[in-house]
Amino acid sequence: MTPKPADAPVVREIYELLRCAATRKQPIAATYDGQPRLLCPHIGGRKAGQLHVLCYQFGGGSNSAEPLAPEGEGVWRCLAVEKLSQVELRLGAWHTEPCSKRQTCIDEVDFDAEVQPGDDPQKGQWGNCRSNKRARIMRIVAIECGL
Repeated sequence: MTPKPADAPVVREIYELLRCAATRKQPIAATYDGQPRLLCPHIGGRKAGQLHVLCYQFGGGSNSAEPLAPEGEGVWRCLAVEKLSQVELRLGAWHTEPCSKRQTCIDEVDFDAEVQPGDDPQKGQWGNCRSNKRARIMRIVAIECGL
């Protein structure tokens, strides 16, 4: 049985929870297409007018042909927000890894876990889902130096 999409206010509430998780770099637990999943939402926005989120799935199940990676690793997933349910913030480590190709999940980026508050996620956002270690180090140094 395929779950029916959530109504608009519920979708908006779920989307805001995804934004919060990305901002805090906090994992979530959710159900998608009837499968429980453990996810780290990285980029959210619209594709063809519909809300989507690019997540790193590090646990749970899947209906797709693409299997989950071995223990301790995950896979990138492009998920329609309206198909998510039972979404809740979880305590635990943030999971990510470099993405091997340019992301095509989101056309209009609304939030990006790698973009700092006040930045425009559209400017300089190359659709890349890899972590930028050098930029993080530079931010840490700037904060420690009071810049």
